[in-house]
Amino acid sequence: MAKYLCALLFFLPIALAAQDLSITGKVVDETNSQALPGAHISLLYPWEEVVKSTVTNADGSFVLEKVEKGGYKLKISFLGYADKVQEVTLSNQSINLGTLIIAEGAVNLDAVEVKEKLPLAQQNGDTTAYNANAFKTLKDASAEDLIEKMPGVIKNGGRLQVQGENVGKVLVDGREFFGNDPNAALKNLPAEVISKIQVFDQQSDQSQFTGFNDGNTTKTINIITKSGTSNAQFGKLYAGYGTDNRYQVGGNTSFFDGDRRISIIGQSNNVNIQNFAAEDLLGVVGGGSRRGGGRSRGGRGGGRRGGRSGGGISANDFLVDQSGGVASTNAFGINYSDKFGENLSLSGSYFFNNTDNTSIENSLIEFIDNEQTSEFYQEDNETRSDNFNHRINGVLEYSFSKRTSLIMRPKVTWQANKGSAFTTAETLSGTNLLNSTITNFKSDLNAINGSNSLVVRHRFEARGRTISLGLTNAYSNNKGQSFLNSQNEIRRQMILSDTLNQLGNLDINGWQHSANLSYTEPIGKGMAMFNYRTSVQEDDADKRTFDFVEGSQDYTNFNEPLSSVFSNKYWTHQLGTGYNYRKGREFFAIARVNAQWSYLNTAETFPAMANIKRTYFNLVPFAMLRIAFSKQENLRFMYRSNTQTPTVKQLQNVVDNSNPLQLTVGNPDLDQSFNHRMFLRYTKTNLDKASVFFIMVSGNFTDNYIGNATYLADRDNPIFGELNVQRGTQLSRPVNLDGYRNFSVFTTYGFPFKAIKTNINLDLSANLSRIPGLINDELNNSENRSLTGGITFASNISENVDFTISSRTGLNSIENTLQRAGNTNYLSQKTTLKLGWVLPGGLVYRTSIAHQFYDGLADNFDSDYFLWNMSLGKKMLKEDRGELAITIFDLLNQNQSIVRNVTDVYIEDLRTNVLQQYFMLKFTWNFRNFNSGKAKTATESEEDKRRKRKF
Repeated sequence: MAKYLCALLFFLPIALAAQDLSITGKVVDETNSQALPGAHISLLYPWEEVVKSTVTNADGSFVLEKVEKGGYKLKISFLGYADKVQEVTLSNQSINLGTLIIAEGAVNLDAVEVKEKLPLAQQNGDTTAYNANAFKTLKDASAEDLIEKMPGVIKNGGRLQVQGENVGKVLVDGREFFGNDPNAALKNLPAEVISKIQVFDQQSDQSQFTGFNDGNTTKTINIITKSGTSNAQFGKLYAGYGTDNRYQVGGNTSFFDGDRRISIIGQSNNVNIQNFAAEDLLGVVGGGSRRGGGRSRGGRGGGRRGGRSGGGISANDFLVDQSGGVASTNAFGINYSDKFGENLSLSGSYFFNNTDNTSIENSLIEFIDNEQTSEFYQEDNETRSDNFNHRINGVLEYSFSKRTSLIMRPKVTWQANKGSAFTTAETLSGTNLLNSTITNFKSDLNAINGSNSLVVRHRFEARGRTISLGLTNAYSNNKGQSFLNSQNEIRRQMILSDTLNQLGNLDINGWQHSANLSYTEPIGKGMAMFNYRTSVQEDDADKRTFDFVEGSQDYTNFNEPLSSVFSNKYWTHQLGTGYNYRKGREFFAIARVNAQWSYLNTAETFPAMANIKRTYFNLVPFAMLRIAFSKQENLRFMYRSNTQTPTVKQLQNVVDNSNPLQLTVGNPDLDQSFNHRMFLRYTKTNLDKASVFFIMVSGNFTDNYIGNATYLADRDNPIFGELNVQRGTQLSRPVNLDGYRNFSVFTTYGFPFKAIKTNINLDLSANLSRIPGLINDELNNSENRSLTGGITFASNISENVDFTISSRTGLNSIENTLQRAGNTNYLSQKTTLKLGWVLPGGLVYRTSIAHQFYDGLADNFDSDYFLWNMSLGKKMLKEDRGELAITIFDLLNQNQSIVRNVTDVYIEDLRTNVLQQYFMLKFTWNFRNFNSGKAKTATESEEDKRRKRKF
């Protein structure tokens, strides 16, 4: 027994040592020596049986561990490149194969059975890079179809969210694509040309250059195209016609020729399909949506049916709502980018759209009351809006030398908007009618907005020593007319009736100029920064209101109380310093503080002379910390603070009676608010398990929060007499309040489930907000809590079968400290199934089913319905690039749109008309022409270098 034990003790270390042998190496491109992450590495026995496999890391390196001694074949496969096979012999020690070069060539990975798990994502600093090859889609899928399969990606209210934040910009190979329009790239680029999807927080041009984050970041997606697309032509054309005269025609095409890239998109339809930014719908005047600006319905702090808005003048008074409803769209755009030599790069885009929208809405608003009774506002509203928009964006980058460069970003937008709205509304206390209105409103507005930013940068010979100057200029002009005709009734001890028939003329001009000078100097193991920023903004507004005179049959009676001429100037000076410290790639920290002086001067010259002056001083700190535990795991913390100055509209002490049921007035005693924002973000990708984990915790705190004081229609309050306004209406004004809080958590975990060839994404989010407000001079804190969990199954089977199943359930709680009876809980749940299946014989079946469920809303607003769309098509033409399909929209004829909105003073349930069932016959042609070549890879090398410098 002892001799066997001795033999075991002798051979065991040898056996263990054999298992510790490894093979390492690095895979690069033959032409430009660039690393190739995501390449498939297979270790084979001589008879081709797979022993071990892996994929290369972000730097192209790989490790095959615990390999026994012997002779093997090492096989390298990568899309767009020819396979490389070489013999490898392991003796008594591990070996490093060094740099392994692979060449471009046509390769069909469908014929290669990949045994390893391709990682879903890789982490590089603050950038998460998703591998497109890890997510299989149909051959004709779009970038949007691909991205929606990725962990942490959610479609919420039509907007794409990544890692809990709205996507603000999409780049293609690091270049601008139709300005700041995420939809243009996602809906028009084909998924099959995408290699990777990078997600990161893009900083300003000046911040990227200096290395000091100013906190003004945009959640950005960078689409990296596959090797072989730098010399290519691809796109899609489609046309369809259906029942109820529904039609759809459009297309997109891209021409990539080395550094020169041209993309053209266009569409015309009346089925609510839009592939452009919200600014093209809402216009340059700040938005026509009722939620977050534009013409508000009752209960929004005052409707804007003409006349003065909140005591100020706003171009939004001349817009009707353009959210929801059914729209007809005509749009065209062209995007161009190119490099001229080594020093100059240029990109620009032009976009036009015309949207004709019809929206029919009914809403029920319950106001919080301190006397345990409910006051309700009911409104039915039908709007029509015809919007024309032209948008031009450009980016010019020029290098005077290796050390000195500039970036210029011009932008011009022109808009014409015509709208009309018919509204009936009433306010009730219990069952008692307090007031009512029937209103017709029409508007005609033209607006132009131009801006330009210029950043000049220079690096000195000393590493880390830089100087940069940023200049920004902007101009805006809004002109228009509005017509208001309303019949109003107020019921107290007696019935008071009133009729308004008014014309409003508007002319607003605005200018803004700013300069920012930054200097960095290496000190110790870090770098110090010194900066000075100054800005001035001026707005001049002229609003004239005229009443209709029966005798002249014209608007000739000048309405002085509802007319105003004023100007507003706002100056800021900011002096700051900061220090950043970096220890390799493992640790990075920034601390910065700015001393800010600001001065506000508002002067009203008509109808009365009034002047409002405010001076502010603040210390505005900023801090950021990043710890990299490994290449695939990091933790990031950021604290940011900023000030918010009251707007002119909030400061002017003039009553707005444009909606007679919902009056507003400004408050000259408002003070500046100060906001604190913090977030903690942890990311980890596991290459062995091909998984990705992300969690973000954020919080907002606001001192002197600018909230609302609301006085309800069924109460008598001295303020009505002080302002000489009619009792029986509702009045609101802005006030400073403490106590605003907002906390949120978002986490997601994605991993492949090999048994069913599917990627599974789990996500969980929670939100807690407290919004203070005054109701009849009593403080109410509206506390909103939500907990939402979701799961997504995204197939990874083949190009012939593609499905995505997702379900998301939200539990919501609303509590008010002033009236407990108004507390409410409701549940929202949405489950979707998307399936694409290419059948034998070239048949294609597509279907999408969405189930929406609400419980706990107001009477008649709870919903439980299915939206089921389906199509059956036949592939045709060369390589099956054509498809003729019959499409059914809303097969069950159940489509609805219901939304709940919550503020500090009310809870609203809103129903909007939507597109109803139709059938359509549609033909689609996807065309592709990929030409690989040496010139392309050389160009890619320079492009990769530029992107590395940028990101």
